[in-house]
Amino acid sequence: MRLSFSKLSLYEFCPYAYRLRYVERVPTPFAPHLAVGAIVHTVLQRFLQRLNETGQAARGDLHALHAAYWRDAPRLDRERFPDIWSRGHTLLDGYWTANAGALGRPIMLEQYFRIPLPAADEHTLEGVIDRVDERADGLEVIDYKSGKRPAQLSRRLHTQLHTYALALERGFGRRVTRLTAYFLHDNQALSSAPDAEVVREVSTRYQSLARNVNAAAYDPTPGRRCNACDFRRRCPHRWREPT
Repeated sequence: MRLSFSKLSLYEFCPYAYRLRYVERVPTPFAPHLAVGAIVHTVLQRFLQRLNETGQAARGDLHALHAAYWRDAPRLDRERFPDIWSRGHTLLDGYWTANAGALGRPIMLEQYFRIPLPAADEHTLEGVIDRVDERADGLEVIDYKSGKRPAQLSRRLHTQLHTYALALERGFGRRVTRLTAYFLHDNQALSSAPDAEVVREVSTRYQSLARNVNAAAYDPTPGRRCNACDFRRRCPHRWREPT
């Protein structure tokens, strides 16, 4: 079984939502804010890859790559989705303004991984890491987020970053010494050192997910969280506001 951070996150949000998404393959509705994030991630990856290859970068490169993404994407139209275009353009322009003097030279970009889970070789953990930089004392994982910097890392984001630390250490044999979430809305970051105990706990949660999915344990967990669920309109178990 192939597991991922997205699967773990959705199962812990609601097992029934996991069933709809990954077992029944119910399509999720179009979400503009997710489209912005996906576009900006791809453009930044292409921009930084070009920087690695040529050693040169300019603001115009970012905007040209953004325009090329829209030109080549079959379902995107600037006139139909002006807000998505504008939001992406603004985030990329802000990134350049904040980082033009210190873009760095990533050693990995959009790095795919697939590793076996401990004591459960029939299950694998896979995903894609936005960016990895080399530091004097090890590796830094950098994950880009399109939103605002929060006061502190959420449990969800903490799990995501430690998932990547687990992947790099067990899949690539490299020591991770810094975990960073970079928030593009205000170009601020939150960083911390990885916690070995958290890495072990995250690994245990993935193994628990595998057992529960194997057992078809998809009991719904209705509550106010239903309001944030992609499947709320079609879920027979959705929570309703008391009248």
